[in-house]
Amino acid sequence: MKSNAGEQIDRDIISTKDIQKLLDKDAIKELWYRNCYLIDQGEVDTVMETFTEDAIMDTGAFGSAEGREAIQILLRGLFTKELLFTRHMVHMPLIEIDGDEAVGKWYLDCPLILGNGEAAWTQGTYKHTFHRVNGKWKIYKFTFEASYVAPYDKGWAKQPFIEEK
Repeated sequence: MKSNAGEQIDRDIISTKDIQKLLDKDAIKELWYRNCYLIDQGEVDTVMETFTEDAIMDTGAFGSAEGREAIQILLRGLFTKELLFTRHMVHMPLIEIDGDEAVGKWYLDCPLILGNGEAAWTQGTYKHTFHRVNGKWKIYKFTFEASYVAPYDKGWAKQPFIEEK
């Protein structure tokens, strides 16, 4: 098997625009992964740096908000009262870049400890719109669609959504 190590990029095939798209995709992934780590560590105030001022958040049953300040209030309440423990495992990113705007989708698998102390599983899809602001990517529209939020002991096959008491 022949190794490609040390081969030069054919500049007639790969353009600066192609390289910029790769750099932008990597920056968006880093932004989103940073967001997940910060949330899991309870650093809601720091995570707000990843959003545009006019950001929109829609997480279905977990709540919705418009504007950075309203999102911060929503997240503070969510991660101090309703979700006491999370470990976001995001994977399979699909990112499309169009100038200073991008759309990204990820799957989420996440173990949770709910506000009542019960353990749960959640799985769903994040779909975000990103805007480049002063040369940096930020989250403009944040959406989460849950496929299930299931009790740990029953699992998603027996009870795909937690029953409200």
